[in-house]
Amino acid sequence: MRIQVNRTQFDDALSIAASAAATRASLPILSHVYIEAKEDTVRLVGSDLEQWVECRIPALVGASGAVTLPARLLTELVGSLSGEEINLEAGERSQVVLTSADSRYQLLGLAAEEYPPVPAIESPSELVLPAKQFLEMVRSVEFAVSKEEARQTLTGIRMEFEGDTLRLVATDTHRLAVRTAHIESGIGEPTSAIVPLKAIQLVHKIPTTDTLTLRLGQHRAAFIGDNAAVYTQLIEGQYPNYQRVIPQTYTRKWTLIVQEFRNALKRAYLVARSNSNKVYLRTEGEKLVIRAQGDVGEAIERVDLVREGDDLEIAFNARYILDVLDVLESEGVSIELTEALRPAVFKPAEGNGYLCVIMPMAL
Repeated sequence: MRIQVNRTQFDDALSIAASAAATRASLPILSHVYIEAKEDTVRLVGSDLEQWVECRIPALVGASGAVTLPARLLTELVGSLSGEEINLEAGERSQVVLTSADSRYQLLGLAAEEYPPVPAIESPSELVLPAKQFLEMVRSVEFAVSKEEARQTLTGIRMEFEGDTLRLVATDTHRLAVRTAHIESGIGEPTSAIVPLKAIQLVHKIPTTDTLTLRLGQHRAAFIGDNAAVYTQLIEGQYPNYQRVIPQTYTRKWTLIVQEFRNALKRAYLVARSNSNKVYLRTEGEKLVIRAQGDVGEAIERVDLVREGDDLEIAFNARYILDVLDVLESEGVSIELTEALRPAVFKPAEGNGYLCVIMPMAL
C-alpha cells in the first residue's frame, strides 16, 4: 500500500474511526485501526467487535492494499504533525513508513487480514430521513437510557419502525422518553431493535450529512451517512411494555413557559442537589411554587402557570425535569398529573410526537 492524504482530512477520519477501537482489548488487533487503499479512496475502520465505525476520504493511491496501526498512537501522532500532506507506505511484516514534511516514522502494525470485517445486516428494514431530524430525535430521549448494566435491555434506545413511522424509546424505570416521527422513505417489514447507547454516541461523531440511512436487522443495525457509517450489534432481550407506563388520563394540567420554569428550577436545584435532587412543586393560584431543602438551606421560587384542576403538591428529582426542559423544542411545556404518587407526563405545549413520563418522589 502506498498513499498520500490530506493531513486534516486524515486526522478527522482517524479520530472518528479510532473512537470505536477497543482500549482494553483481549485481541490486540482491536486496539488498531484498519486502513485500506483502493482506487482514489482510503477507508478507515475501528471496531471493538460490538461496534464498527467506517470513514472514507479521498487520497492519491500509488498502490492498493491494507494495513492496521495502533489507534491511539496514530491518532496522537497525526494530530501533532505540521505538514499539510501525509504519506503512508507499507513494507514487509506489517511495517508502515509515515512521512510528513520533515517527519518520518516507522510504525509496526498487525496483519490486516486478521482485522474483523464490517458485518452484513440480515434482511434489513431500511429508512432514510434527514440526519438533523434523527439526531434531534435521539437527543430528546437518550438522557433516559439506563446506566445500570444489570438490566441490559434498558442500556440502549429502542427503535420501532412501521410504515411511515419511526419511534424512539428510552427508560431507566424512573422516567420514560418517547419520540415519534413520520418519515417519507422506508421499506421493509415492521421491526424493532434495541441499539446500544455507545453506537448512538458514535453516530453523533460521524460528519453531518443531509440524510441518514438506517438499516435495522435482526441482530445488527447500521447508520450510514455520505462518507461514514456506524454498524452495531443489537442488544438482545425483551424490552418492557412501556405503553402500560404512560397514563391515559389526567385530572390536573399545568402549562408553563419553558425558559422561566427552567431558570427557576436550575436555581432551586443548587439547594436540592444536597438532598437527592428533590424539589417540591405545588400550585398556589396562578403560580407554581418550587421549594427545595438541603444541607445548605432552603429555596423557594414562583413562576406563572396556566392550570386545570385542583391544587396539588408533588415532588420530583429536579435533574429529571431539567433533562426534559433542555430538549423541548417548544416555548411551553404541559404537565399532566393525577395524584402525588402517580407518574406525570411532560409534553411540549405546542405540537405532539414527544412525551416524557417521570415518576414522583415521596413527599
